[in-house]
Amino acid sequence: MGIEKTYELIKKTVPHVPIDSFEVVKQVEEYRLFWKPKETNVVLLAESHVYTDRQDYEIKCKEIIPNYPLHYVRFVYCLGYGENDLLERKIANNRGTPQFWKIFRSCVANDQIDLGFNRVLKTRTPDFQKRLRNKIDVLHKMQEKGVWLLDASIVGLYGSGVKNFNEIKRMIEISCDNHLIDIIKELEPKFIIIIGKKVENILVSKLEKLDIPYKTILQPQARGNSQEQLERYREYQRICAKY
Repeated sequence: MGIEKTYELIKKTVPHVPIDSFEVVKQVEEYRLFWKPKETNVVLLAESHVYTDRQDYEIKCKEIIPNYPLHYVRFVYCLGYGENDLLERKIANNRGTPQFWKIFRSCVANDQIDLGFNRVLKTRTPDFQKRLRNKIDVLHKMQEKGVWLLDASIVGLYGSGVKNFNEIKRMIEISCDNHLIDIIKELEPKFIIIIGKKVENILVSKLEKLDIPYKTILQPQARGNSQEQLERYREYQRICAKY
C-alpha cells in the first residue's frame, strides 16, 4: 500500500511526466523483495530502475527459480534484463546494466585483487548457462552478507525522457518521504552506500537525520580513467567486507 500511495502522489504532483505503469513499479518491488536479506547490513542506494514500457513488461522470463517473479522489467534484480536467452521473446534493446553486476560482484568478493567481474560479464563468460549460474550465485551471496539494493525513486527515471532536474528531484523526494525512509528505518542497516552524486545531493539532509554512516561512490560510468573506476569498485568490496 505504501508503494501505491507513493505512486499516485507522483502522478498527481508531476502529471505530465511519463512514468512506468503501476504494474511495472509493483513488479520491480517484487524482484527487490525476492532478494531481500534476512538482515540487511549494507544498503546500496541507487537512483532508480530503468523505465519499462507496457510492451516489454508483457514479456515473461522463463521460470528458473521457484516463486521468482516472471514479468520483464529493466531492473538489475530481474535476471532477464540483459539476458535475452532467459526471455520467452527476445528484446532488441536489452543490454542490461553490466556496471551494476560489477558492483554486486565487488560487494561479495573475498579480496580486492580479483573482484570476479569476468564471471558475470558476457564478454568474459559467453556461455549463458554458466553466466546465469554465476549471477544467481552473486545474488545469493549478497543475501547472505546482508547487502541489498534500494532505489531513491520507485519509478524509472532512466530512459523515461525526463530531463528536468526539478521534476526528477520532486519524484525522488516523494519516493523518499513516503516509502524509502520508512524502509531504511525498519532495516536499521549498519551502512549506506549512495551510488552517485545526484542521489546524495537530493537526499543528504534526509539521510543525515537517520544517523546511519554512509558514503557516496560515483556512478560506475562517471568520468575517470580505468584505475579510478576500479578503485570505486574496490571501495564497495572494502565496505561490504567490513560490515
